[in-house]
Amino acid sequence: MDITDLKILRMLRDDSRESMGSMATKLGISKATVSRRISKMESDDLISGYTVVTNTSRLGLMRAIIGLEVVGPSINAVIDELRKLEEIEFIHKVFGDHSLLCEVYTKSVDSLYDLIQNRILKVSNIQNVEVDILIEKIAMNPNAELDLISIQPSLNK
Repeated sequence: MDITDLKILRMLRDDSRESMGSMATKLGISKATVSRRISKMESDDLISGYTVVTNTSRLGLMRAIIGLEVVGPSINAVIDELRKLEEIEFIHKVFGDHSLLCEVYTKSVDSLYDLIQNRILKVSNIQNVEVDILIEKIAMNPNAELDLISIQPSLNK
């Protein structure tokens, strides 16, 4: 990976639908070079997918983070049970006050309460649950991970 790859990643992050021809023009390289570099980053698993960002409130949904304290040796068994809950978008294994952080979507506070009380707390080995309802997502630096990579001297050669 070099500075050109980082520039391509930034362009894709800004608009993953931007044409390879347009990126090539902006970078002063050929469309084939852009295509080859993107294919290489995909095969190296540097790019793991492309996505659409939706407006949760316009869809009639609310979003929350649920912190779970898991006791006992089998956190993977808890994760397997949580996989069955369609409201959970992501589960993060973490170090800190919780064992797991779950990103969830529900239609209301009542359905969030039901999810926690009647389904999550029924999973064995979950001892404590904390909930934060997300109000607004404020982008600070959507390219933070790319900014940190670009300052490493070994990548700027």
